[in-house]
Amino acid sequence: MKNYILLLLIPIIFACSNKEQRQESLIQKGYQSLEQGQEKQAFNYFESAIDINEENASAWNGLGVAHYQNGHPYEAVQAFNKAVQYKPDYTRAYYNRSNAFYQTGEYYRALDDLEPVLEDYQDSAFAHMAHGLALVGLENYPEAKISFDKALSLNPENAEIHTNLAAVDYYQKNNEAAVIHLENALKLNPEEANAWNLLALIQSEQELYESALESVNKALKLQPGQPYFLNNKGYILTFMGKYEQAYEDLRKSIVRDENNPYVYRNLGILALKQKDYEEAIRQFENAYKRKSDLASLNYYRGEAFRLSDEMDKACEAYKKSQELEEEKGIKAYQQFCK
Repeated sequence: MKNYILLLLIPIIFACSNKEQRQESLIQKGYQSLEQGQEKQAFNYFESAIDINEENASAWNGLGVAHYQNGHPYEAVQAFNKAVQYKPDYTRAYYNRSNAFYQTGEYYRALDDLEPVLEDYQDSAFAHMAHGLALVGLENYPEAKISFDKALSLNPENAEIHTNLAAVDYYQKNNEAAVIHLENALKLNPEEANAWNLLALIQSEQELYESALESVNKALKLQPGQPYFLNNKGYILTFMGKYEQAYEDLRKSIVRDENNPYVYRNLGILALKQKDYEEAIRQFENAYKRKSDLASLNYYRGEAFRLSDEMDKACEAYKKSQELEEEKGIKAYQQFCK
């Protein structure tokens, strides 16, 4: 889900030296280039401004935004570090760095950076939403819901906030409430791709696969090639018995994002459905290395091991699923391992 980077347009100050005037002009042009989506040009402006005076926090902040928008959050963090080094009370740079930390998976650091932001911008829906997203990253769903509720109270017409609240409800297995938020989101913005994708996941859990496929296709029409959407489409197609199409979409997803554990789990489920148990185990182990408590992974690992006559490993996997309070895992452990 989208994070927002705060830009700061700096007016040119004429009552200063020519050198300072040139630097401020470069910074202004850099931010204007960012607003126009011209990151390469923005890099040149900000780097030229830094060459004039390395201690200009606004130039470093702009460079960080350019890195972030160009898909390089680690480089963005380094630039924002410089911004707050030279201006310790630079709230916008802390906000921007929190978004970069979110992208790198450093959720605690993201939360730390949001503390001064929420002090200065208590009425910012975006700040509260960013806070909620970091808490979701830490799987602290009750606290995330509080943050999203606050964001929604400040901006009730924001479809993305409704979608985030739906996601929290979904993670807490409250699909009925999630669907209400998704309906609200799609009324406000029928082009909210994440809402269509999440709706597809809920529909697939309800075994409404035709509806799920229609929903995920709407998400992909809005964001073609999005790896998470492709992964979910592959999952849906697997349970529809359309194995070749499922494999094609799952492979496209893994090419675009090879670190997503869900795509390995879903490739394992696909192999399991095709009775290729060796390949299923291989893919499940790929997923397990990345996230051992992934939803339903251990149940399916158990199935693959059981069908390969490796009952010790099967029971170990079922037990892990049972510990995660997964209904299928509990039943399987009681049936095959007692």
